[in-house]
Amino acid sequence: MSESIHILALVTIAEEKAAQLEKAVQVCAGHSLKEEACQRYEISRDAEKKGRFMVSEIWASEDGFETHLASKHFGALAGFIKEHGAELEVIRQQPLHPAS
Repeated sequence: MSESIHILALVTIAEEKAAQLEKAVQVCAGHSLKEEACQRYEISRDAEKKGRFMVSEIWASEDGFETHLASKHFGALAGFIKEHGAELEVIRQQPLHPAS
């Protein structure tokens, strides 16, 4: 049995492009939530810094996460991020609480 993969992705874009990024992330989230290995895909925006978004993800396995990274919908989001000069930081997390 493989361990779940916990991801926190931080995406920052120029304020004038924030609404476009929000829509692109929401589209990706809608598709991602339908993936078999997706256990959580929650997006939020920074309440203080316009243009910064967080995506909290849990994937059932490394294979499931890799499948997500190879998906058409994630590719579209990654393309948008690159095309519009946004910054993307992907952090693999290790939960400390056993029930996480």
